[in-house]
Amino acid sequence: MTSGAEDLYEVLRHVRPLHQYAAKAVAGSLAGHDVTMPMRAVLERLVDGPRTVPQVARSLWLPRQVVQRLADAAAGLGYLRYAENPAHRRSKLAELTEAGRLLFAEIHDAELADLQALADRLDPADIT
Repeated sequence: MTSGAEDLYEVLRHVRPLHQYAAKAVAGSLAGHDVTMPMRAVLERLVDGPRTVPQVARSLWLPRQVVQRLADAAAGLGYLRYAENPAHRRSKLAELTEAGRLLFAEIHDAELADLQALADRLDPADIT
């Protein structure tokens, strides 16, 4: 019988090379853009709709202060804006601007093209 930690390690051992390849694909898609990998992660969390900085931070397992700096930098570049939050007076909602949506779509399309090259070399059953 194995422990949950050992089972999880086995998953990570098999996924780690894929994660490294994916990180290279993401880095390549950011070439020529003024977005960092961490900022891209914040933008990705906002694709499905507005969220508070603490919500984004929890979903990325990052400190709120780190995500706040990334969100502020993205806002400074015009990729997101802050809106009033009807559920909380002080915690604003971060949402992508049209420029942010377009930028993320461009970056994501480049990532997918690079990942397709890997997917073509893998057994579809393994991907599933």
